[in-house]
Amino acid sequence: MVNNKQQQGSIFIVISIIIAIILMLVPLPESIRFIRPEWVVMTLIYWAMALPKRVGVGFAWCTGLIMDVILGGQLGVLAFSYALVVYFVLRFHLQLRQYPLWQQALSIMALVFLVNVISMLVSSRTFDFTLWLPAVISTVLWPIMYMLLRSVRRNFHVN
Repeated sequence: MVNNKQQQGSIFIVISIIIAIILMLVPLPESIRFIRPEWVVMTLIYWAMALPKRVGVGFAWCTGLIMDVILGGQLGVLAFSYALVVYFVLRFHLQLRQYPLWQQALSIMALVFLVNVISMLVSSRTFDFTLWLPAVISTVLWPIMYMLLRSVRRNFHVN
């Protein structure tokens, strides 16, 4: 039986994912749409790193499936990508948590780039410099995202 505190924590995790999905859906001008940070991936990475027993591969898969449906992409591509990224985070979460934020940000860049490469491989998109832009922007924003989600976790006692 799940106690009330665990349910409350789960609600904050789901709300943060919903906010990240909404941020991914905000329309941007065509000229800057390639610099959109990967909000959902960063949120999943944070929760998997902070609470590895609560946010796992299955949760990431379901989130990716929702994103596939919302964005109208090939079904299962983002689901696979998110699940793979969260698998790597779960596998190395103890090490990642010990890194300083700048080193975590470099890991985030590699993981976001992995998501973009997988998406590129199954689409007709060619490899160009714009593939790196979401990873670079996500890297720059990681410290802010980390501190924001950590304050939510601490203030609302999400365990």
